[in-house]
Amino acid sequence: MPEQKFEKLLIIDPDLTDSLMSILQNKKISVHEAQLLEEETIWGMCQDIELGTLIARGYASLIGETGQERLDKYHEVLHVSCKKGLNLGRMIAVYWVPILRHGNSDIIARFPKLLLVMLKHGEYTLKKPLNTLASFLESGDTGTALAFMGLLHDTYSQDLPYKQSIYLARLLSESVGELPYEKRNWQISQIRRVIRTDFLLADPFINAMKKRLYLLSENSLRYFVSLGLDKFKKNESLGIKFLSLESKMGMDFYQELLVTISISQVQPQLNRYLKARTGLGISIRPLSVIPNSFYQSDIDDGAYFVCSDGKFIYLPDEISIFSNKDENLDLYKYLTKLEAAFYEFKTFDFDLEKALEKCRNSLVMEKNAGSLSDMERFFLLFDKPDLASDLFTVFEQGRIRILLKHFYPGIVRTAFPMLRHEARRMDRINTKPCFITRLYHHIGLGEKIDIKSMYYREIEDIKEYFEKNMDSETSVEACAEMVYRFYPLTKEIVYNPLNKNYTGLQTPFKRKIRPDLFYSSFFQVEQNAEKIKLQLRAKGLNAYKSDIKKQLTQKQAGISIEDLKEIVFSLNNDDSPDKTDINPGNIKIDLSWLDLSEILGTQYKDNLLEDSQDCPVFRYKEWDIDLGDYLYEHTRILDKIVPEIKGCFYDNALNQHYGLVRSIRRAFELLKPQSVKILRQWTEGDEFDYRALLDYAIDRKAGIMPSDRLYIKRIKQQRDVAVLLLVDLSKSTANPVFDSDFSVLDLEKQAIVLFCEALEVLGDNFAIAGFSGTGRLSVEYFHIKDFDEPVEDTVKARINAMSPQRSTRMGAAIRHASAQLEKTDAKVRILIILGDGFPNDTNYKREYAIADTRKAISEARAKSIHAKAITVNITGDSKLDDLYGSMHHNIISDVRELPDKLLRIYSALTK
Repeated sequence: MPEQKFEKLLIIDPDLTDSLMSILQNKKISVHEAQLLEEETIWGMCQDIELGTLIARGYASLIGETGQERLDKYHEVLHVSCKKGLNLGRMIAVYWVPILRHGNSDIIARFPKLLLVMLKHGEYTLKKPLNTLASFLESGDTGTALAFMGLLHDTYSQDLPYKQSIYLARLLSESVGELPYEKRNWQISQIRRVIRTDFLLADPFINAMKKRLYLLSENSLRYFVSLGLDKFKKNESLGIKFLSLESKMGMDFYQELLVTISISQVQPQLNRYLKARTGLGISIRPLSVIPNSFYQSDIDDGAYFVCSDGKFIYLPDEISIFSNKDENLDLYKYLTKLEAAFYEFKTFDFDLEKALEKCRNSLVMEKNAGSLSDMERFFLLFDKPDLASDLFTVFEQGRIRILLKHFYPGIVRTAFPMLRHEARRMDRINTKPCFITRLYHHIGLGEKIDIKSMYYREIEDIKEYFEKNMDSETSVEACAEMVYRFYPLTKEIVYNPLNKNYTGLQTPFKRKIRPDLFYSSFFQVEQNAEKIKLQLRAKGLNAYKSDIKKQLTQKQAGISIEDLKEIVFSLNNDDSPDKTDINPGNIKIDLSWLDLSEILGTQYKDNLLEDSQDCPVFRYKEWDIDLGDYLYEHTRILDKIVPEIKGCFYDNALNQHYGLVRSIRRAFELLKPQSVKILRQWTEGDEFDYRALLDYAIDRKAGIMPSDRLYIKRIKQQRDVAVLLLVDLSKSTANPVFDSDFSVLDLEKQAIVLFCEALEVLGDNFAIAGFSGTGRLSVEYFHIKDFDEPVEDTVKARINAMSPQRSTRMGAAIRHASAQLEKTDAKVRILIILGDGFPNDTNYKREYAIADTRKAISEARAKSIHAKAITVNITGDSKLDDLYGSMHHNIISDVRELPDKLLRIYSALTK
């Protein structure tokens, strides 16, 4: 900053001056630039305060970032714009800045011309397009910015109606920003072709681009647009339908040209494969959702094809690198199968201590390596960690290849030819692959060594040692020993005087191990395992961190003292002749001093909750939508009976609804089947139907072929129905009902009373239960009436005792209720869920809770249990369809109608 402190501006606007000083304090600016900023700001304020403020910020942003030439251009265009209107001046003061800061000379030269073209249609067309243009430039995407400017120029060079010019400004700005980053430039060029032909084509074509056409490759999209425009010239209506994919011909051509496969097309299939092969809760996710903190340049430039973090395998959002759709589909499958091998063959179980033992402790472990995985810490033991990492990748992918060849020869036979083909393609681009890349081809991909190739002898020696020491039982730590053994030779070759710049290993489709991602996903598990290992080591007991980590991961932090005894025993008794069938209860190792709850916190305490409570305890799985898999034995149901509280609630409810009770009894009497039903006109039966015999005789007399349906059948009629009414007893049921003295639960209880009376008349076997709780380990299930239990004083006292409890973990309650219904032998089993809203509990909210509840209902239906929900005291919400299914729930906005409507719903359900 110059010593001059904007003295004039300080008098006019002290706050703005302070803001400018803050922006400029780290910049080196000349006295001339400071004077220019001050003078221009005062000039702008003389016309409009807001304009002056925007100009000040514009100059402050440009000064120190651009040269004088661009400052002059800012001044020139700004002054010309202000003469045409203050509103235009304000926009230019803002949006001219990113163009001058980030744009190249071509963009800067074209912008004033574009401005003149668009101004012919009015200032109202500028704001959204300029905002989009600025966002492209600020993100460094100058190519898209230039293409977008061309699109705007082609569009507004035409004679557009007023409404169309406004609409296109919004449509183009929003649509271009939504196009896939790596495809934007050539997709915009096709939009330009369409708009140049007729601006009315823009809307249907862009809509088709958003829905489907974005999947086409560059050549395919160009060909499709050419066909569409040819058809438009011959017949406008047919051309529009073709380009918008509304015609069968358009869809047929699209399907024929489509070679791109999107991840959404293969995700369910790949998830099922992963579950079946690994047995783990790993699922597929697109690369675009990978945590930003773990982005690498390879991912940014679209070259990265696969990585994983222990919970998800990340694959490209779409694949179109091959000209054949089947090959693109195969690539998704092969990448998934190969990445799954890292989990099946324990790559991420790498243990630094085991690795150092393999290296005969010749390397010294770093004590303070920060938050790094064991694998990363191993690489840091070498003076060139990147080289060590690449060498490890060579040996580990070679190990995986050997194991796949042994257990899954089909994968090696089908997937590896594609990897080798891609490797050869990369070699053609990089004509001089480095030593480690050649080594990868022969060990990682299993290619034969050309005797004439460079480094033949060195590669042959390494490969011979690798194959000699690698079999189907070899662990990942063996690769660490090979890195240690061959690192000196590799370093000598790679960093020779003629080749000082090591570019790193280039693998097909960027297949590399990402220990940093895995470590981040299981950070707490890693930390806890390390703490336990250190405490055991302090007592002279050996245990590997990887073994402890495996137990913590499998049991969701529920590791027990017995588990640790088994780990310690197996490691400290390696020489024992009989280590099979270890019974942890018989292992004589004292670990009473170890306080696991201090290390693992509440998770450990939760898992130690005894199931020997005052009531029966059941455990159920829960669906984790983020994981795409079940968490087994995740929830804990406390199976209780509502304590009896004698009162007059039941009788008072009957008296209050006396008229309704009478009508319900009459209606449900009619639902009862007659003891015997007579069926007429059967070909066989209990006796002749005399009316049919008369018809038979008359038909014969008339010469008509008579019917042979001459019998009647008598069938005993009986209902075989079991129904369970599951009532939400959460805190929200204590809420008062509008314009009433009752709470939501009061009216629910009244409905239950009428429900009991109706089903007693009907004779259906029924049960009533409530549910509530707090947290996944304290879900309470309250028995109010069990199946075959008569509605006597005990049940009435329980209904009277029903009161609002705590939260609503609905999935667990539904699973337990389904288990009760499953025990009945009724032909028709019905579960009616009565609640006042959505499930909500500790760490059980929104999409997670909805997904688990929906899954629990699906499980019930799979058991032939008809689930029906009744939601009271809320207005309609589309998410209820997600929760129960659009045809499986009723909403009663006015809860006062519940007693009457509950019976109507039930009668309709069981007719």
